[in-house]
Amino acid sequence: MTEVAVIDAILVLLLVATSAYCVLLTRRLKALKEGQASLQAALATFDEASRRAESNLERMEKAGLGMGRALDPLVARGDALVAELSVMLSSGDSIAARLENAVDEVRAIGLRRLREQEQT
Repeated sequence: MTEVAVIDAILVLLLVATSAYCVLLTRRLKALKEGQASLQAALATFDEASRRAESNLERMEKAGLGMGRALDPLVARGDALVAELSVMLSSGDSIAARLENAVDEVRAIGLRRLREQEQT
């Protein structure tokens, strides 16, 4: 073989190797593009889900604020009732203590009279 034939053979081998590597790169790029497309679809789905979640959170916040405003008068009324019941309870305790003292006095008077009758 001549020098030209050897160089041609080397060039043919290099071209075959380059072609094989190009085929391999093409397959890898195709797989990468397919993966990119599925990743974009997943990101789009995630984006939509996050937007819906954000919208739902905003609606829930507005509903919570509305409910809070609706409950404010009820809470104020409840606080007023607690204060009123506290006064009533205090008055009831005072009346009960006076009744207890009165009962003790009546018992003492009854015992004195009973002793006086026993002595006579």
